[in-house]
Amino acid sequence: MTSLRSIVAVTAVGIAAAIAATLPAAAAAPILIKSCTIEKPKPLSHMAAGTHIVYVNLGKKTASEITFVVGYRNASQHYLRRVQDVGSFSPGATIDHVLSLYNDVTYAGAQTSSCVPVQVKWAGGTVWIAPSH
Repeated sequence: MTSLRSIVAVTAVGIAAAIAATLPAAAAAPILIKSCTIEKPKPLSHMAAGTHIVYVNLGKKTASEITFVVGYRNASQHYLRRVQDVGSFSPGATIDHVLSLYNDVTYAGAQTSSCVPVQVKWAGGTVWIAPSH
């Protein structure tokens, strides 16, 4: 009977360790941001020309919509806005898009203060949402 209890205890510990090991992976973003910058103004303009995001779909499914939260600061205010990139983004694919975000603010350099994926809609209809959003 003692060896049966030992086997059950070792099995329970192993299962708990396996579950704990998968939790951070489930919470990790399935999108890797490679770069995220604000585009320089067009000639004779002072307004930013959009947001340039290069990212990789690390998921195992095709993504259909990715929502990013991007922070930017111009000369007078702090900004934190959402933008969605819609399309068909295959697993492992690197996506390089300029999105119409911050094209209505005065350009104050290319650097963003933050750029994170907060939601991914997969082609099959499931959704990943960042834990803190």
